[in-house]
Amino acid sequence: MIRKVALLVSVVWFTVSCSPKNSDGSDATTYSSCSITESNALFTSDRAKDISQCWDGVSYKEQSLAQTWCAGKVSSYIASEYIFGHSVVAGVASNNYH
Repeated sequence: MIRKVALLVSVVWFTVSCSPKNSDGSDATTYSSCSITESNALFTSDRAKDISQCWDGVSYKEQSLAQTWCAGKVSSYIASEYIFGHSVVAGVASNNYH
């Protein structure tokens, strides 16, 4: 009986301690960052600035919630940086690639 309990505890500990983690410490099965991946800005410098944008620090398990959060970040960025907006493409990921 003690062996079975010890084995069960070992399996649970191994599963928890070996679950994949992102570089920010969040669980790899969550969405923790948002970044602009494409920009159709008129000027090259604006496109480069857009592509360098990345936000992280969240941990959503549902992709739809992460996408909603990401859309808000991108919308706020475009509104604060440009008088006339332009379109960008953004995506969510399980870690920060920038």
